[in-house]
Amino acid sequence: MRIICHASALCLFALICAVPGLVLGTESSLTAEMAVRMALANSPELSADTEEIKGLHEAAEKMPLLTNPLLELEAKSGALTKSPDEKSASITLLQEIPLSAAGTRRRAVARADAAVVSLRFEEKKLRLADQVRRAWSASAIERQRLDLLRTQTEIAETLLTIARERFAAGDLPEFEAQLAELELRRQMLRQTEQQVALLSMRRQLASLVGLAEEQELPPLAPVVAPSLPLLPDEQLLALAVERRPDLAAQKKEAERQEANLGLAKAEAVPNLTVGLSYTNERSSQNAYDLQGGLLVPGKERTTDHILGLKLSLPLPLFSRNQAAIAKAAGMVGASRQRTEAVRRTALAEVRDLLAHHRLATTALELHRTALGPAARENLKTQETAFRLGEIGIQLVLDEKRRLFEQQEAELKALQVALESHSRLIAAVGGTMPDSGGRP
Repeated sequence: MRIICHASALCLFALICAVPGLVLGTESSLTAEMAVRMALANSPELSADTEEIKGLHEAAEKMPLLTNPLLELEAKSGALTKSPDEKSASITLLQEIPLSAAGTRRRAVARADAAVVSLRFEEKKLRLADQVRRAWSASAIERQRLDLLRTQTEIAETLLTIARERFAAGDLPEFEAQLAELELRRQMLRQTEQQVALLSMRRQLASLVGLAEEQELPPLAPVVAPSLPLLPDEQLLALAVERRPDLAAQKKEAERQEANLGLAKAEAVPNLTVGLSYTNERSSQNAYDLQGGLLVPGKERTTDHILGLKLSLPLPLFSRNQAAIAKAAGMVGASRQRTEAVRRTALAEVRDLLAHHRLATTALELHRTALGPAARENLKTQETAFRLGEIGIQLVLDEKRRLFEQQEAELKALQVALESHSRLIAAVGGTMPDSGGRP
């Protein structure tokens, strides 16, 4: 009998484990990094950019170094000018041969174009990841705010119960009991509004990660406050300069402009055109034959086979591609200046984000260690005094409002810390090495 019971229990356990979500806690929660991976995998815009970049790289590698040869066919006849015996046919093959490395320069420009687009694509991925992380943080904060409002609603219900008990005992005026009931209704309205706000944020997050409906979005993982990065500021700044895709794209843009300048100088050198031709000419001329001692007029037909070699070279007397060279040289100088500007902007952004992140983390720690516990303890004291009939309900409601304001300030500090941490991750190139817990 015990063996049968054990076997039944094992079968039931296997069935529960086989069906996901039946056991409490087995349903996987959605972390911020999981949401980022889903968004990057499901974004149709990123997929389109991937196909475009693939085509640019293939086009750069398949760019020819020489132009196509030119085949010329020519036929002449004197039939319309009363010279039917005059005929010629020729075939000519022309090939343009560059005297400079213009083809190689064009391929270098095409490769630089593809590299710039690829780096802009990485920058777009960083922006999308930052947007998804902040949307996840906003949804998680709205969920915590709803939990706080539910706790506030429970406190309002407790106060209403105490008020009714004291009113029934004749120890509390009726208007204070009505104040307690009004506070509960107000709190339930706030809770309903917060539920709507949470649904709105979840819809936005679901749209970013590529889900059709909010119901398909898994429950969010618990929020973990980010810790300060362990790397010194100067190392983080150096890391940002090394890995930021926007700065790398601007550097590659400067290389592309230098390649354009080299191409413009190469195109200033004229190309040599070499032609090989073959001509078949048929003609006739008047001739006289001696027949029986008399000169008889006639015609003598001839056929000539002619091979030819043709060389042509433009003379750079009026145009040496001066306009294109001047424009390319100006773009090279402008690209270098823009690269320096982007580098300075990146460093300033990282410094600013570090300051905001430290301030938000310090404020969050202060709320959690000092302000929050004090506000909760004050409310507990006031509630006890109200239960004992020592104070009126208005003092308790004021303390409840102060607790809610403190909790709201703590949530805002947490959200600022999460958002600044996400932006800091994007500012240093996508990852935060040697940092603490990430959201």
